[in-house]
Amino acid sequence: MGLSFIAPLGSLSAAGETAGAPNPPTSPETRVLNQAVSAAVTRLNEASYLGEGREVQHSVAPGTHTPVIKVVDTQTKEVITQWPPEYLLQLAAELSARTRDSG
Repeated sequence: MGLSFIAPLGSLSAAGETAGAPNPPTSPETRVLNQAVSAAVTRLNEASYLGEGREVQHSVAPGTHTPVIKVVDTQTKEVITQWPPEYLLQLAAELSARTRDSG
């Protein structure tokens, strides 16, 4: 079973934030997809799909609107794995800022 892109529901602060980055509009199709994936993530967590003590958390990086999915230890709040990795979120934010700055 694969995970797809999702929208923020306030469950996390998004990684890869860029101060002052504009928030481009989201298309209706993206919002519908985000809602569907959000429901799927909720079902995964309710079914304990990842096992006891783990859950899927989701958000969208505000600087790039890149979906972020994390598997977290519910007791320690430690991130077990994250897609995309933090370094890719930072790279995307930097590239986005350069593109905006170059006009």
